[in-house]
Amino acid sequence: MPRFLLTPRWIAVHVAFMSAIAFCLVAGWWQFGVYQDSQARHEDRDRPAVPVSDVVQSGEDIADAADRPVNADGRYLTEHTLIVPGRIHDGVLGWFVLAPLETSEGMVIPVLRGWIEEPGALDTLPEQPVSTIGHLVLPETPEHATVRTGQELDPNEIAYIAPHTIADATGIPESVMLDGYLLLTSSEPEPDDVALVDLNEVAPVRDVSPWQNLSYWAQWWVFAIAAVVFWGSAVRAGVRSRRQPDIGTDTSGSTDLLVRRDSPGNRDAKERPDGVNGDSEAGEPRVNERAAPPAQP
Repeated sequence: MPRFLLTPRWIAVHVAFMSAIAFCLVAGWWQFGVYQDSQARHEDRDRPAVPVSDVVQSGEDIADAADRPVNADGRYLTEHTLIVPGRIHDGVLGWFVLAPLETSEGMVIPVLRGWIEEPGALDTLPEQPVSTIGHLVLPETPEHATVRTGQELDPNEIAYIAPHTIADATGIPESVMLDGYLLLTSSEPEPDDVALVDLNEVAPVRDVSPWQNLSYWAQWWVFAIAAVVFWGSAVRAGVRSRRQPDIGTDTSGSTDLLVRRDSPGNRDAKERPDGVNGDSEAGEPRVNERAAPPAQP
């Protein structure tokens, strides 16, 4: 490998091209990963419902079970009904209604029963066992809260849905609580005091066209290939520029200018008679001795 390719200037060029190639490859894989994640979430949502205890237990991280439809049977803890202020449904500001459901296994599942415009219109929850079906949703974070920081809430209000906010409001230990909540889609008996909330309202999935996302993925890979080609072209141009001799030097490395055969001086010499040199000291032409033929004996 030519040594000039290891000079600081060329090392900077190599690093720049390698960084560009790495960025394009990572961006391409990210685009492909976004498509795969969105497709996987849609597939999870379309699965048949299974008992909640089959996919997650109390206190466990539900990240792998998020979006899964599950069913749960138990009794609502009616004394711990909670509302979440500042939530919009169909363009109207209102409250989410949350009720803890205790299963026969002792798990407490926060159930998002639905949305209501005025919290005073809530009906009394049934005390008999209920059967619920819904989707598992990850717990909310403070960024989901719509109330101002430090705003005082009523005892039955929480700013966002998370195990610790529910535990603080109800006294239910987090250790027996689902690390997330169940978004209700149907139950027996059916609720008639709230409007059911669509899953895309609380956990939207980016709808990605397969062709669009795959084209983005291919586009980044094309950029990576182009960077490789440009890199090779730059190296090749650098090598070729160092193999070409400088203009005005001979092959021996002399820096004297080469006299062209058709230069004005040469043309003047050709136009004079053979053997005559126009640079005589006396101002008269003199015979060029080297041009005169030798005398015959």
